[in-house]
Amino acid sequence: MKFSTYNPSLPLPPVKHRCNEQAYVMDAHKRLRMLGVPCKWEAALLGRSIDLAFVYKERVYSVEFKLKDWRKGLRQAQDHQLGADFAYLCLPGRNLTDKLQEASSEVGIGILIFRDDVDEPFSVALKARHSSTQWPFARNQLLNTMKA
Repeated sequence: MKFSTYNPSLPLPPVKHRCNEQAYVMDAHKRLRMLGVPCKWEAALLGRSIDLAFVYKERVYSVEFKLKDWRKGLRQAQDHQLGADFAYLCLPGRNLTDKLQEASSEVGIGILIFRDDVDEPFSVALKARHSSTQWPFARNQLLNTMKA
């Protein structure tokens, strides 16, 4: 598996509508599992949950899905940095505004584009920075969750 890079200046790829955020999370989880990627939806992290966590090339990734209120999603993704190497926000079918990209970049959160047109569930529109607030205990907790 290899995550492709998406150019935010291009039109978004078509995404079929799903009834709620959870439906997108479950779809991405299923597709990652089919690709052999260790992952967990609603992964526990220090009394909270991450919509989707997965391991890729020995790195822990978290993904917060939001259909609305990307600011809240950014705050949640920032909390994920305690356990994940890289934290992302995924906004299925939403355009990436300059304000969103600036705010995400400022806090080191990446942005994923949800994809229905390829095997991988998303492409990277904005790369996340490696977490500088990671706590080894929390990272190990996430890794153990995905092994279960």
